[in-house]
Amino acid sequence: MKRILWSITIYNMYYTSTNKSELESYKQAVNTGEGYSGTTTEWAEVIEHPNGTDYAILKHPNYDAELQEVESLGSDWFPNSEL
Repeated sequence: MKRILWSITIYNMYYTSTNKSELESYKQAVNTGEGYSGTTTEWAEVIEHPNGTDYAILKHPNYDAELQEVESLGSDWFPNSEL
């Protein structure tokens, strides 16, 4: 008997930019491509870094963009959260 092992890879890649509108455009492209509409069915929110000049958004696994990609956001993005 053969066993098939399934694995789900969950990753949290992000796009970052100093131009918030680039990330908003990416979000809109995902919303349109996935047929999302309304306020409760949108792709991820744009995250503002506490420095006020950097922004990030969760990368959708099916949508690429010409933006800087990072594997994760460091703790400096969320200084008030408890880990």
